[in-house]
This record gives sequence, C-alpha cells and structure tokens, in this order.
Amino acid sequence: MQTQAIDNKNRLILGLGQTGLSVARYLSAQNQPFKVMDTRTHPPGADELAKIDKDALVDWNGQKMLGYDQLVVSPGIAVTNPDIARAKDFGVEIVGDIELFAQANTTPVIAITGSNGKSTVTELVGLLLEASGNKALVGGNIGMPALELLQHSEKDAVSVLELSSFQLETTYTLQPAVATILNVSEDHLDRYADYKEYVEAKQRIFNHAKKIVVNAEDEVTQPGRTGADVTSFGFGSKSDWQVDLKNGALVGHHKKLMSLNELTLQGAHNALNVAAAFALLDAVGIPIDEAVIQSAKHYAGMPHRSQLVAVKNGVTFINDSKATNVGATVAAINSFAPKFNHKIVLIAGGDAKGSDLSSLADSINKHAKTLICFGKDGVEIASLAQDRSVIVENLSQAVEQAVASSKPGDCVLLSPACASWDMFKNYIERGEQFEQLVEAL
Repeated sequence: MQTQAIDNKNRLILGLGQTGLSVARYLSAQNQPFKVMDTRTHPPGADELAKIDKDALVDWNGQKMLGYDQLVVSPGIAVTNPDIARAKDFGVEIVGDIELFAQANTTPVIAITGSNGKSTVTELVGLLLEASGNKALVGGNIGMPALELLQHSEKDAVSVLELSSFQLETTYTLQPAVATILNVSEDHLDRYADYKEYVEAKQRIFNHAKKIVVNAEDEVTQPGRTGADVTSFGFGSKSDWQVDLKNGALVGHHKKLMSLNELTLQGAHNALNVAAAFALLDAVGIPIDEAVIQSAKHYAGMPHRSQLVAVKNGVTFINDSKATNVGATVAAINSFAPKFNHKIVLIAGGDAKGSDLSSLADSINKHAKTLICFGKDGVEIASLAQDRSVIVENLSQAVEQAVASSKPGDCVLLSPACASWDMFKNYIERGEQFEQLVEAL
C-alpha cells in the first residue's frame, strides 16, 4: 500500500452509512481521533462502527460540532444544513471522503462525473484498463468507497473514480490525471437552489485536472478555464473521438476503430459512453489497442441501464430504470429512435425531484407512439403528450397497457425520468419488477 499520511486533526464524521463507515475505518487505521454523528438513533453500519469504537457514535448536536477541527460530511447530507453552515462560519473545516482520499492518494486518478452514464463509463474504463494490462482501482460513488481503494494502492495502479455533485462540493485538492463531465441535465433540484448551482458543483471536477475530456454535444461539460489539455468526444466529425452515426462507426483521431453494430451495449448514447472511455484512457497514455477494443465490444453494460430484457412476440422490452432524471430519458428515447422511430412505447413516472419535465415533450412527440405514466408525477408527464398518453396506477398496469399498445417491431421502453422513491425502495427494485413482469408475459 502506497499512500501519504494525512494531517492529525480532531474529526467529526457526519452521517454513517457506507461512506461514513469507510471514513471511520480509515481514520481508525491511521490512529486518528474521530466521532460520528447521525440524525438516526441506529443508522446503517452502527453495529460495524461499534466493533471499531463502541463510543464513536454520539447524538447529533450542532453546538458540539463547533469543537472539532474538521467535519467529514457524507454525500447524503447537504452542506447547507444549518448546523454545518454554522460550523463553517465558526471556522470548522468542511470536507468529504474524496478530499481525505485526495490528501492520501499517490496513484493517477481518472475522475468521472455527469448526470447520466457515469457509472457505465467508470466501470467500462476499469475493465479497459485491466484489458490493457494495468491495475484499475474502481470506486467512489460506485462500488467501493474511495478511501477503501487506498488499501490496494500500488506503484502501477490507476484509480478510476465516479464522483457525484454532492461529493465534489466537499473536495478541494483532488488532482486528476484526467477529468470529465459526461453530460449535464436537470437533477437534484430538491437539493440545489437552481440548475446553475448544480452545474457549478459538477464543474469543480476540473479545478486541478491536468487533462480534460469534454462532450462536444454539451456545452456545460466544457470548462470555463483554459490551461489543461482538452480532448472531445461526440457525434460530429470535429470530435477527437467520434460516434459517426451516418457511417455506423466509432472513430478515434480520424481512424475507424470499430463498427457500432459490433457493440454489445444498446443505443447511440452508450456508443458515446464508449467514445468517452477511449478518450479517458488515451489521455493517460493507454493505447487503444485490439485488446481494449475487443473488451469494449463485449461490454454488456450495467443492470437497469438501457438493458435488453427480452423480445416477446416481436416486441423489444428495454429496462432503463436507472433513468432517474429527464436528461437520461431524453437520451434513451433519442438513442433508440433510429431503430424504433414512432414505434416506442414509453413507460415513465415517479418522483421528479422538482425538475422541469417540459424538455421531455419534444422527444416524446417526435419518437414515441404511446406514453404510459404512473407514480407521483405521472399526471404531469402525461400532460406533455395528451394525444398519446395513458395514466395507470402502478408498474404492473403499465406493462399490461404497454403490451396492449404494442405490435411486432415496437419497443417498450421503461425510462421513468424520475426517482423511484414514491413507490419502490430504489431504481433497482423498480427495474427488477419490470423484468419479472416482462418474463411472465
């Protein structure tokens, strides 16, 4: 394990769960003092924390926060919380687990964020690094918490971090070898004052990056500053890494690397994800050789992300339950439109988290034959295309209606544009229920 020592401070971890527990383990291993506060009396991970330090968990108390040098805030807790804001004004340092990782890390970092596709690209970059003969340490907002990656750090390893806007808010010194914002669309507006504030949180990933990869199709993914080397991916011929839809090819620096129909991943937006992964590897000096290309071709993607469930009676069923915001659903519709134009039966709805849903209208009206809506904000989504929308009470009814509305050659696409919390534990449960309903047809 090759790491740097972090400063000795009196730290308070706010929020337990997976991230808070990883911070507790790390600080304990470093013989650094800490306590943990959580608003819940018995938060997830409390029993595990007791094995590390039976006295570590204390009651939430804003006044006592002022007595610590540093608050390590879990991403699920807003830094605008009045107690945290007061501590900051009092001079207490506010950081997150990624900042502690940055202070200890000695490996090159590929840093990835975006409203949609970041988990897919993070996982894919890790697989492609391994295919190239390099050791990949994949984690952050996906899989293993970043601080636990430090245990596996060695000379030739590369860390691949998926970073959420919440994590970036409390990160200051991370110096990625390359960083990217894959795309930005309205999301988490229940936590941010407005879209601008959300974008600014995402843009923090570029602050100390040596190289930057941008989406040529999305201006907000491009940094305001210059100085770093910038590479692009996109659909246009001016992109360094191009998804050429007209000729059905993925092109790198004007050289064809593969035909798009060789990709196992579904949809044009996923072809962009592959182009982004290639750009990130290239930026850290990894050749896009035959082993890397073959690995990309065979990558099937992550569950609940534009995932082919089945073809039943000539109808294709796609599970895109991870589409928890408008941008993800627009990308999915537009991606499947070339193959299923005017033949898409879209199932959408759930908790829109305060987002403006109106930008869905254009894609729905251009490419969907039927819109089936359910959940908390289902009625609002249905109003975007009243001539072709149906409102149902639950997902089971939605699938039943989709089958009745479809014919051979159509695509039934579950791409909700909303969070699942109003009716499901999470998007995974929603996607699994959809798959079970389809399999039972």
